[in-house]
Amino acid sequence: MFKQFIDKVEGADTFMITSFLMFMLFFVLVGLYLLVMDKSYLRKMETLPLEDEPKGV
Repeated sequence: MFKQFIDKVEGADTFMITSFLMFMLFFVLVGLYLLVMDKSYLRKMETLPLEDEPKGV
């Protein structure tokens, strides 16, 4: 199926490579963001659903 698509559509190989690189770039950037994220903010967010009353309201 994919071979027929690549053969019949001009530039399909470029489209597939570009979309794969964009996919990988997105996940690499999300991974880097998670590594440099402020850990105190992360701890605050992970306990937020367990709090009885919202603070500051």
